[in-house]
Amino acid sequence: MSQDGLSLGQFHEISVSTDNLAESLQFYELMGFTKNQVGPVWPHPYSVVSLGNLVIGLHEYRFPSPSITCVHQDIEGALESYRDAGAVIAFAKTDSGQFKEFGFRDPAGHMVTLLERVTHHANALDPNGSSRTLGRFAGFSLPSAAPEISTAFWHALGARPLVMPSVDSRVWPAALLDAAGLTVGIHDEAWLDKPALVFQRVGAAERTILESPEGARLVVI
Repeated sequence: MSQDGLSLGQFHEISVSTDNLAESLQFYELMGFTKNQVGPVWPHPYSVVSLGNLVIGLHEYRFPSPSITCVHQDIEGALESYRDAGAVIAFAKTDSGQFKEFGFRDPAGHMVTLLERVTHHANALDPNGSSRTLGRFAGFSLPSAAPEISTAFWHALGARPLVMPSVDSRVWPAALLDAAGLTVGIHDEAWLDKPALVFQRVGAAERTILESPEGARLVVI
């Protein structure tokens, strides 16, 4: 895929599908997340929670989940650029009068969605925000059977290599990237076979894995 003209826009949320919005919302609030204000965009039940610079959109609606969701100012131009670059578009909604969005998958099958505008108004995000249970958000880690290929794909989308001195690569063995304002890690699926929200907690003796009601993995290191 050529990187000419490709852009993710700006990170908006990690979109998660849930069968029970109230149950999912309760879980994240118990974990120390803050509930944010949402706009009248989606016809389905929808809530947004944040912790530090992590924003999660909880959708009571079935779709490929989780999805890294960004906002792009020129959604139709972006769709054309991605198609011209050879991206396989999973879905596209661009009809007149329709809320415009499209999605595609990375080489490991992880969904990326681009929206025409914001769907929530998050409170002022504190990048140092943390919770007693989880600690501070470090990044969203994606498993891959071929990490080098996945990393190259994300580079083509404009993601930049990221160095985090506070992260021990033995504990979180991943290639770290800044993808439109979201820290993304690409790890070998042998380390963990599902996407994971990774948190750093001072004093954590070993890796701890929690699971939300809708099946999201939260890893504390």
